[in-house]
Amino acid sequence: MEVLSHTPARWSIARKFFTIFFAFFFGMQLIDMLISFELLPGFVNSFFSFYVNAWEWLIKWTGTNILHISYPISVLPNGSGDTTYNYVQLFLWVIIGILVATLWVIFDRKHSSFRRLEYWIRILIRYYLGYTLLIYGFIKVIKLQFPFPGLARLTQPYGESSPMGLAWTFIGYSSGYNIFIGSAEVIAGILLFFKRTTLLGALISMTVMANVAAMNFSYDIPVKLFSVNLVILSAYLVSYDWHRLRNVFLLNRPADAAQLAMPRPKKWKLITQYTVKALAIAYMLYGTLWQSLKSRYEYGDLAPKPPLYGIYNVSDFLRNHDTILPLTTDTSRWKQIIISSRNYATVKMMSDSIRSMKLAIDTVLRTATFKDSRDTMLVYAFQYAVPQTGKLVLTGKFGSDSMLIATDRFDENRFRLVNRGYHWINEYPYNR
Repeated sequence: MEVLSHTPARWSIARKFFTIFFAFFFGMQLIDMLISFELLPGFVNSFFSFYVNAWEWLIKWTGTNILHISYPISVLPNGSGDTTYNYVQLFLWVIIGILVATLWVIFDRKHSSFRRLEYWIRILIRYYLGYTLLIYGFIKVIKLQFPFPGLARLTQPYGESSPMGLAWTFIGYSSGYNIFIGSAEVIAGILLFFKRTTLLGALISMTVMANVAAMNFSYDIPVKLFSVNLVILSAYLVSYDWHRLRNVFLLNRPADAAQLAMPRPKKWKLITQYTVKALAIAYMLYGTLWQSLKSRYEYGDLAPKPPLYGIYNVSDFLRNHDTILPLTTDTSRWKQIIISSRNYATVKMMSDSIRSMKLAIDTVLRTATFKDSRDTMLVYAFQYAVPQTGKLVLTGKFGSDSMLIATDRFDENRFRLVNRGYHWINEYPYNR
C-alpha cells in the first residue's frame, strides 16, 4: 500500500470527510466517462440506461424546482461539455457528495482511517487521468484535434471567427506546437501508470491541464468543466505528497522518501497484478495511439482530398439563361464555392452571407448535388465539367429554374498564412 512515513495512525475528521467526498465525486466522473465514451459492454450499457434516465430526470427536476432556472433543460450532453445540464449535474455531484461524506463520517466510528479506499481511489484516478491524457495527447501529436486551417477558415474574414475558432486556427497552424503540447500530455499520462513516477506525472498533468483550462476559459471553448475536473484530479494526486513538497520548496527542510512498496504478495498474485497492469496499459495505448494513427488518414491532415477540392470564385451566374450581375445586394447569387470535405461545401453569397451545404459528388456520372443544411428542401442538382485546369462549370436545376455557374479556382497557396512558412532568421518582424 502507498503509505508515507508522515501519515498518522488516526485520521482527522476533515481527512476522512475529504476522502469520502472525493471518492464519490470521482466515481461520478468515472461512470460518466465510461457511458459517454461507450467503453462498457453492450449489456452493461443497457443496465446503465436506467441510471442515465434517472439522472436526466433528477437534473431537470433540480433545475426547475431547486435552482429555478427560467428555461427548460432540453439540451443533453453533446459536443459541448458546458451545457446547463452539465452545470446542474456538477452541482448535484457536489451536494450529494457532501451529504454522503457527512453521513459516512458521522456513522462510521470503527475505522480510524480509510487508507485502503484512498489507495484504490488513487490507482483509479491515475489510470483514468493517464488514459484521458493519452487520448488528448495523441490527437494533438498526430494532429487530429487541431488540423491545419481548412479552406473555409482561410476564406473567412478574420473578425468573423469565434473566439474558439480563433484558438483552433492558432493552434492548428503549427505542427510543432501541436507536438509540443501533445507530448507533454502523453508524457504525463505514461508517468501516471507507475507508482514511482506518479508525483512527477501529476505535477506535469496539473501544469498542462491548468493551461488547457485557462485557454478554455479565455477563448470560450466549451470544455471548461471537464478541464477543471482534470486539474482537480491532478492536484489530488499531488496533495498526497504535500508534506514532502512543502519541506523541499517552502521550508528548506529534508523530505523523507515516499514508502511505495506494498507488503510482498504471493507469487500468483504478483503475476496477476503485473499481467492486468500490462494488459490495461496495452489496451490504453491501442485505444489512443493506434486509433489516432489510423484516423489521420480518415479525417486528419493526411486524409485524401475530396473530388473538386478547392476554392472556386464564381465568374458567371446564369438563371434561366439570364446572366445575373454580381451585385453585393443580391442574396441569391453565388459568389464563391468552397469544397474541402467529401460530404460538405460552403457557399458564399454576393451579400457575403454563408450557406452550409451537404454535398454529394458522383465522379462516374459527374454530378454534384448541394442540399442546404438548414432546409433540406433546397436542392441544387448539377452536372459538373472541368473544361480546363482551374475551371469548374456547374449546369443543372434549382426547382424549376435552370442554372449555369462558371467558376475559376483560387490557389489557396496564395494565402499569406499558407505561404509564409517558418524562418529561423528574421532581420525584421513580419507581423501582418
